[in-house]
Amino acid sequence: MSDLFGIDVSHHNGVIDWKKVKAAGVSFAILKCMYEAQSHRIDEQFEANYKGCQENQIETGVYIFIASASIKDPVADAEALIRHLDKRYLPYGIWLDLESDVLRAQGGKKISELAYLYAEKFKAAGYHVGIYCNAVWYKNVILADLKRDFYFWIARYPKADDGLYHATSKLKPNMQSCVAWQYSSKGHVPGIKTNVDMDIDFYGNTKGFIGSQTIKHKSNEEIAQEVWDNKWGTAKTKPTRRELLTRAGYDYDAIQKIVTSMRK
Repeated sequence: MSDLFGIDVSHHNGVIDWKKVKAAGVSFAILKCMYEAQSHRIDEQFEANYKGCQENQIETGVYIFIASASIKDPVADAEALIRHLDKRYLPYGIWLDLESDVLRAQGGKKISELAYLYAEKFKAAGYHVGIYCNAVWYKNVILADLKRDFYFWIARYPKADDGLYHATSKLKPNMQSCVAWQYSSKGHVPGIKTNVDMDIDFYGNTKGFIGSQTIKHKSNEEIAQEVWDNKWGTAKTKPTRRELLTRAGYDYDAIQKIVTSMRK
């Protein structure tokens, strides 16, 4: 299969004529669903965008921006998005948007902790999960555990961004875990009055890769290993390890018992 062209949009792109977008060759769209955690209100154009995609056979996913308020209560943030989605069909899954300076200041371990927490909640709700970030973040901020456990949608544009796709560009990501590339923020697509972010699903595989992820409740032994690897916080973090594990549906005492035995 050849590369599939897509876009990612929000209310900033205004009212979209999705029939024209489809006719222009767009195969998928990643939509903003809600604002960050301080409000949790739904994006003004989400309902219209989702409906327009469904009516025009454009496959969809959503992204969620992780920043300061998300850090304070990630569980409430994740659950708000799940409520807004209301079991909608999302073949392109949910993408964790990791690009906030506030988030970067938390450090790689905290970012990993948050990513696993969000992923656990979203997978439990039946959605596949990937990570969106730019190439600098992938290289300098994202730790090896996330690169191992997630597929990535990488943003990387030329300085002279002309909105066009250059298949042989040296900027094209080649990381093993990268399945999609946001190659421009200045694209022009019929049916959209503003500049728009342009994306490539490499060889049409992103949906297949994301869809192949197993949605399951991990065993206590698997979670204990993640606790050992500092992915679930401590007694002093906010939320605490107990709170995070309990909210995600795990037996804290049983897992902690396994962790204690690992120390011996």
